[in-house]
Amino acid sequence: MTKIIGFVQLKGGVGRSTLATNLAGTMAETAKVALIDCDAPQYTCSHWLQQRNDLYEIDEQLDLYQPATYKELLKLLQKLDGQYDYIIIDCPPRIDGFSRVALMLSNLVLLPLGASAAEIWSIEAMLPVLKEAKQINSNIDARIVWNRFRGYTRSANENAEHAKKDLKLPEMRQKLGLRVAYCDAMADGLTVHETNDNNARVEIWSLNSSVRRLLSKQKKTRKLSDDKVLAFAKKH
Repeated sequence: MTKIIGFVQLKGGVGRSTLATNLAGTMAETAKVALIDCDAPQYTCSHWLQQRNDLYEIDEQLDLYQPATYKELLKLLQKLDGQYDYIIIDCPPRIDGFSRVALMLSNLVLLPLGASAAEIWSIEAMLPVLKEAKQINSNIDARIVWNRFRGYTRSANENAEHAKKDLKLPEMRQKLGLRVAYCDAMADGLTVHETNDNNARVEIWSLNSSVRRLLSKQKKTRKLSDDKVLAFAKKH
C-alpha cells in the first residue's frame, strides 16, 4: 500500500523542500519513491533532482512529478497509488488547493517549523484549517518537525516549549539542526545522508526511520470520495 507524506506550511523559507528532498532521497535508498513538486514557480525539488541526475549515477527508484493544478494532483495520486512505496508532496508556502488536497489524502502531514516567533505564528494560523480538515477526515496525522533547530540556545528551547503548549500538535522526536550540510547537499543534488556530516546523517536517518515506523503502524482506512476532497480543496 502506497503511503503519502505531505509537507505543508503557510510560511516560505521554513525548509519544506529541503526536508522533502532529504527524506525522498534517503527513503529511495531502499524503497520506490515518487516526489511531487507543487511549489511553482520555484520548483526547488525539481532543480535538486535534475542536479542529482546530471551529476551522479545513483541506483535508486526516485521519480519526479509536477502537477499544474490541485485537480491534477488528485488524479496523479490516484494514478500512482500502488506503483510506489512512498509518495512525498512538497506543497507551496500557502494553504491553497494543493495543500488542501495533501491534507486530505496524506497518511502523514509534516509541518516544518523553526523555533522563531514568526514560524510559530504561521502554524497557529493553520490550526483552523487543520481542525476543518479533521472534521472531514478524522484520520489526519499532522505533526511538527523542528528544522534548523539551535538546541544550544535558550531562546530556541523556550520558543519550542511555548509552541508545544500553545499549538498542542504532536511532534516528531528528531529535531534537525541548523547545519551548512543541508544547504550544501541541496546545491549538489545530494541528501545529507550522502555527505560527511555525521550529525546531519544521523538526524535525517532518524527522521526517516521514525516516519517509516509511524506509517507502518497505521491501519488501513476507507478512502475519501473525490467530491469530498475537491470540495475541501476549492475553499482556498
